[in-house]
Amino acid sequence: MKNKKWLMISLGAALLIALGIGIVSLVKGYFILAPSVQILPQGDEVQVVAAHSDYTAPKVTARKGNVDLTHLLTVGGSVDTAVLGDHTITYTLTYEGKTYTAQQIVRVQDLDAPVLQLTGDAEMTVSARSLYREPGYTAQDNCDGDVTGQVSVTYAQKDDVLTVTYTVLDAAGNAAQLHRVVTLRDIVPPTVTLAGRDTVYIRCGRSFTDPGATAADDLDGDVTGKITHNGSVNTDAVGTYTVTYEAADAAGNTGSASRKVIVYEPYSSAVGTVYLTFDDGPSYLTEEVLDVLAANGVKATFFILDYSTGHRWLIQRMINEGHTVGIHGYSHDYATIYANDEAFMQNIYLLRDKLLADFGYNATAIRFPGGSSNGISRAYNEGIMTRLAQRVQQEGFRYFDWTLSSGDAAGSVVPTDTIYSNVTQGLQHGTNMVLMHDAYGKDTTAEALQDIIDYAYGNGYTFRAIDGSTPDIHHGILN
Repeated sequence: MKNKKWLMISLGAALLIALGIGIVSLVKGYFILAPSVQILPQGDEVQVVAAHSDYTAPKVTARKGNVDLTHLLTVGGSVDTAVLGDHTITYTLTYEGKTYTAQQIVRVQDLDAPVLQLTGDAEMTVSARSLYREPGYTAQDNCDGDVTGQVSVTYAQKDDVLTVTYTVLDAAGNAAQLHRVVTLRDIVPPTVTLAGRDTVYIRCGRSFTDPGATAADDLDGDVTGKITHNGSVNTDAVGTYTVTYEAADAAGNTGSASRKVIVYEPYSSAVGTVYLTFDDGPSYLTEEVLDVLAANGVKATFFILDYSTGHRWLIQRMINEGHTVGIHGYSHDYATIYANDEAFMQNIYLLRDKLLADFGYNATAIRFPGGSSNGISRAYNEGIMTRLAQRVQQEGFRYFDWTLSSGDAAGSVVPTDTIYSNVTQGLQHGTNMVLMHDAYGKDTTAEALQDIIDYAYGNGYTFRAIDGSTPDIHHGILN
């Protein structure tokens, strides 16, 4: 009996001792009797990531002994890598009525150097150090933005090689550096520039005046005086000739340019017909235009407005030299002539009757001011162009629009080369009705005329004035 009592006391003491140890273990954070819940994020307690990088949260697990509690975890907080500094992520789970938490710090830092880029080539050659011009550069940082203004540029020259070094630091001290290597050696030839066009058409038997050329070198300056000519032109023989202009600089570099001179005879069998038409005359330019036409044996058409007594001789010359005189109108005022059908017809008949009275010339070809496709007439009379297009033909007139425009109406002074290009590039095989103007301020039209004629003749076209055999050239009517 006594032994049983001692055994019970011993067992009770052992239980008290074990309970005491368990309590002490719980206070100190480890378990002997019962394991605690553990939340275990991977990685360091403070995780460093680069600004503006793609942040991926580390794997995290939760356990109690051998029991996986990861599925019970919730995550609080977020990481914006566009914001520098510390971001706190909190992991929480509740298990058996108790809540457990753990934290991890994500520190966003500027770890990337600026992006430094050179404008132009990284390797260059210039004729001399004095001619080097910085092509430029840019620097962009993902945190600081545009740091181009903070780029420092230094130069180091050894023999004939100049090294340009570009360095930039961002606010966090990240550095970027690039180099440009510039070889200082004159290998650049002079630039030879033709005066006038690179292709010139000359009618057989006429004289050729060489427009010449200029030459400039990046180091030596103007070297026009060193130009030499190769090639000759025989204007008495049809053919294509090439004249080459060459110039050398002091280092022996040679530049050149060539001009093609085409000596032609008008084709007896043409690839197309060109009808040159001039609106709005007569004017102070009419005589010059007539002179050019006469010198080339070209017949054209003049759609004239009312003329003064002082200009009557120009109309007579048009008639005498075989040109067609057409009617543009007694007036060009849209508001007046497109007010109604009768106002327009009166505008036509007034000029027709004046030509009959002064010259006995019956003009039947007309061109509507603005063309039959003009939309401005709608502002004065709806549908008037549709009606007039029918009426003028019913009353014995023929109206003509155009297939291509010289563009000389686009401004007060359109460059000669623009007018020339518009016409020559617009020519097509077949019928070409060319719109030009004979009016105040159209001096460049008269200046371009000879070259236009030469180009057309040289490429197989012939010229005619509008007559009874001319096909109708009509635009689509918009009103």
